[in-house]
Amino acid sequence: MGSLEDFQHLPYNPAGPLSSRPLWVTVVQWVKIFYNVLLFVTKVIPLGGYLLMRKFVCKKPKDIKGWIALVTGGANGLGRAISIELAKQGCHVVVADLDEYNALRTVLELRYYGVKAAAFKTDVACSDQVKELQRKIEAEMGPVDILVNNAGLVPFLVSDEYVPENLQRLMNVNILANFYTVNTFLPGMYVRRKGHIVTIVSATAFLPVGFIRHYTTTKYAMRGFMEELRDEIRHAGQTKFVKTTTIFPFFLNTRKEMVDAISKIPYFSKIPLVDPNEAAKTIVRAIRINKRKAFVPDWVPVSLLTFVNDIPRKIKYLFQDQFLGN
Repeated sequence: MGSLEDFQHLPYNPAGPLSSRPLWVTVVQWVKIFYNVLLFVTKVIPLGGYLLMRKFVCKKPKDIKGWIALVTGGANGLGRAISIELAKQGCHVVVADLDEYNALRTVLELRYYGVKAAAFKTDVACSDQVKELQRKIEAEMGPVDILVNNAGLVPFLVSDEYVPENLQRLMNVNILANFYTVNTFLPGMYVRRKGHIVTIVSATAFLPVGFIRHYTTTKYAMRGFMEELRDEIRHAGQTKFVKTTTIFPFFLNTRKEMVDAISKIPYFSKIPLVDPNEAAKTIVRAIRINKRKAFVPDWVPVSLLTFVNDIPRKIKYLFQDQFLGN
């Protein structure tokens, strides 16, 4: 049965009762656990030293010249800036966007750098259109090596983000579109043993502020998606060949309506906006050194935000009120 909706209507079938285990089985299990703990300690010490050393050794950026990159939402703003930065590195770039006019304008700019570029009007929230996009790209340029999931919606830009059709569209673009693109392009990366998947998330996936719950929820979802995807790639034995990078930008100086809306949200008006061109440089640099996570601006350490994410709420609220309040 392939339908989840049909499965929901099936009678509930409870699992059988758990059987009790003999005492000796429990003892053996605890001995195995103790043995594995000792083994883990002996292995983690040299591994920790290696990781610490690697942290202070400059990584040689990989050469992505000649790679084919797909940037969703690449016609404007950050997507356009990422496309240009990839072209500067010698990547051939495909721009997928609903804004066909500006997608074509971006393509003309990309060709200035001596690379191949193409634009396709695509709604990445539609799985059939993503499949068709793959067919067109491979026919015109070849298989995708770098997938940049940049397309996204900011729901508080419309007058009523709470109506069901707006919420559904938000889920479709900010979450399901990324499912569709990864499901479509990842298998080819496995076959060729070459690929990089990038998803633009948001700093709000680490630092929720209590004013944009629908948007923040979608970004938390994609943060989890990328963590799970990385482990899935490892289990597939493709870690050396297919990389992932999750980007957590603070708010960008892109669409005027968004900048105006952000300036009216408590706390956000105190956070400096990030220039999309500088953000793009950080993102492409993160791709080239295979960085798993990166904040934009990149002087914000991920480890610090991870700590802040788990501190007691009262301390977090004190910080917000003290540094970001009126």
